[in-house]
Amino acid sequence: MRATLLTKVFFWVTLCCAATVAQGQDMIETRLGYNYLDKFEFSDEWQYLTTDMYLLNAGQFTKVINELEQGTTKARKRDYINLESLFISAQLKNAKLFGQQPIVYPLFNFAIDNSKKEYTTHISDHLDAIRIIDKLPLAADERNIDAVVEAKLFTSDSREVFFNIIANQLTNIGSLATPQTAMLSLVGEFGNLIRNSAKRQEYKFSSTIRLYEGQNFDTRLHSVRVYVFVPSFAKVPALRTARLTELLSNSPQGFEKQKLEAAMNFKDYPVLVVANYKSLYKMDALTGSEISSETIERRRVRIEQAYSAGLVNDDAYKQEKFFVEYLRNFADLKQNLNSYRLNYKNNSPEANAKTLFAVIQDYKRLKTLARQRDNEFARNSTYQRIFKGEYQSILASADGYMETDHNLKNGKELVNTLVELDQEQSKPFTVAQREFYLNKLYSVEMPSPEFLATTLEGEAFTRQVNRLESAQYNDLFAKEVSRLREATPTEETLTQRNALLEKSTTTKCRTCREDVKQSVRVFNQRLEEQQLEKERARRLDLGLQVERKVISWLKQDACMENAFKTQFPTDTLPAHIQKLREKKEELKREIAELEGIQKTPPTDEKSDLLKEHNQRLAGRLKLLEQGYADICTAEKSLCGCE
Repeated sequence: MRATLLTKVFFWVTLCCAATVAQGQDMIETRLGYNYLDKFEFSDEWQYLTTDMYLLNAGQFTKVINELEQGTTKARKRDYINLESLFISAQLKNAKLFGQQPIVYPLFNFAIDNSKKEYTTHISDHLDAIRIIDKLPLAADERNIDAVVEAKLFTSDSREVFFNIIANQLTNIGSLATPQTAMLSLVGEFGNLIRNSAKRQEYKFSSTIRLYEGQNFDTRLHSVRVYVFVPSFAKVPALRTARLTELLSNSPQGFEKQKLEAAMNFKDYPVLVVANYKSLYKMDALTGSEISSETIERRRVRIEQAYSAGLVNDDAYKQEKFFVEYLRNFADLKQNLNSYRLNYKNNSPEANAKTLFAVIQDYKRLKTLARQRDNEFARNSTYQRIFKGEYQSILASADGYMETDHNLKNGKELVNTLVELDQEQSKPFTVAQREFYLNKLYSVEMPSPEFLATTLEGEAFTRQVNRLESAQYNDLFAKEVSRLREATPTEETLTQRNALLEKSTTTKCRTCREDVKQSVRVFNQRLEEQQLEKERARRLDLGLQVERKVISWLKQDACMENAFKTQFPTDTLPAHIQKLREKKEELKREIAELEGIQKTPPTDEKSDLLKEHNQRLAGRLKLLEQGYADICTAEKSLCGCE
């Protein structure tokens, strides 16, 4: 943010100070002696103000009062008869949280001793710093908080004025419809003031106006002003500020009173140092293990109450509401993780797929929502400086949960892949890149397509898968599949079919594999029809052969039988003739079996069954042909018939 813009939003407590005798004119002045503005560039989310006041050289009020009394004309000296106390108060004029009526609250009250020739103030040597406000939230239109600090001298004749001041402030506090706790604490402060005044004891303010009890606020020094209390006619010695400037520029977190006194090295008059700090709004951080529905609801209620009380500005409130929504998504993830672990033990594939998908849904929502917040609030300093890191912390916890088993790891990779693909909608991918992405997307067993269609995340998954597979199919398989669907079955096209099937087994593209299988099924159907016609024709041919051959073999069998009877009439046949006769009988039985096979073709006409039937016929024909030829070769006399 440019410096010129920062100057528009700087705010600090500025003092408009004077001191009066209770009923007289201003006689003690508070003069600005030094002004310091830190060079740090405070952005808008540094929205809380803290102010400390250091009263230095308080003992020098004796000098101021005596110089004031000595330098006053006789007509005015009566105002300094019987001085009893010096009362210093502060009033914040335009802090809206204090209601319509400005609230005055006491800082110091010092007793004055007038029993000697000179007045003496009863003030401790060492007064601690007073924190008048702590982390006061400022509205967007509050560029500064004006404070009026007054120092009043009271005599024994003006006590009623002193008590009227106290009474008026108590009345103002009582008139507030819903007074802040810090306002009510002022009632006790005024009580302490009255008690100490009655006892002529020193009083110092001790109830810091603390309206926001935030934890671990980032706080740093914004500005410092140094005021000197002097009589109105006095000339203030010049302050030497080089060492003071060095101390303040090296003390962004604050400084000690002793170091402040040493750096100023000024003892002539009382000094009021006003140090303003700005605090950066800081959200309550949560770890993943702390997040539950109960802690989220408590956070929501707390931020609503803080916003209603004006303790949080509009931008921080808006970011807190968005973050509560993010925490709810994280709580959903944790709940579904528990359901997944319980269902996984039941070993039900469908139930496991659905509960795992629910986890994947929640994880993707977290990733997507974090990315949306980054994009939407890329130029929002409150988000970038305060909330972005907490989103990242919650997402890191989710990442850790997604690393606890193999399925969850794959689910995490699936989500990361979907997120990457969502970011690169128009990017063309290579074949290898598509295979890589599909491998990631199919690493998890998903529910049914019908179930996926009922969810946004399921639709996104299906859309990205279809996008990748469509491109992969067009690049790798479309032409070959189209060619195979139209091809006539031949030895060449059979080779093409086998190569395409082999190629489909190497891809992660499921629709590619299915389309290849479908085209192969169509091709195989045509091949089946072609082969069936071929086997039908062969069966007819073999049937004709069987009919011709059976008649021929039966005639030959009769011839052989007659030869056995005429040529070898004795009861005892030679051994080789006996063997040939047995073989002839076996061949005659084979003829009967051949006729049986020929008459009982397959009832289910399929090419492979018909082919097997034809092979059996052809085999028997060949066997019989060879059998009769072997007999004739062994004994030609058996085969002389024509």
